[in-house]
Amino acid sequence: MKNLLFIALLALLTFGIGCGNSVTITTDYDKEADFTQYKTFGFLQWNAESSALVNDLDRRRLENAVAAQLEKRGMKRIDGMGDTMIGFHVVVEEKTGTTSYTNHYGNMGYYGGGFGYGYGYPYGGSSTTQTSTYTYVIGTIVIDQYDASTKKLVWEGVAQGEVEDDKSKREENIKEDMERMFENYPVPAVSTTH
Repeated sequence: MKNLLFIALLALLTFGIGCGNSVTITTDYDKEADFTQYKTFGFLQWNAESSALVNDLDRRRLENAVAAQLEKRGMKRIDGMGDTMIGFHVVVEEKTGTTSYTNHYGNMGYYGGGFGYGYGYPYGGSSTTQTSTYTYVIGTIVIDQYDASTKKLVWEGVAQGEVEDDKSKREENIKEDMERMFENYPVPAVSTTH
């Protein structure tokens, strides 16, 4: 199971969790917090559960994508304790779904004899229903921002979606999804064009 979760998380980190627009991103923040006071930021150590699901390369990709968004907002990344600290939490869940298809025409489909020829409901015919089950994996990455002095949560971003196993554009998709996550961040990005 751990191996399945690891593979699922690697796929999650394509974030297009394989398919960009299928990723649901939500954010929330403390309306009373003064985000302009944060000049530096650092990263908290990943918790054991999340660290077991994400390899070093993908942790760096996520951290670098978040760092790029905060740097666009005038903050500087430092090692150790910054004015604000960023933490990550990852959850991967296997779900089961069902689909059903009912064939109302039974096996008769095209009929005739007394009613004229044509497609339609075959009087006296039977219907059949086929049901199948399938499994899919939902991945969630939670990014929390804390005020370093008060230890209070001040901002949170959540990305969630069905995991797909496409690793070809992982880094690009992570960057794009982090841009989406930070679109409504309390401090707007500083324009780099003159």
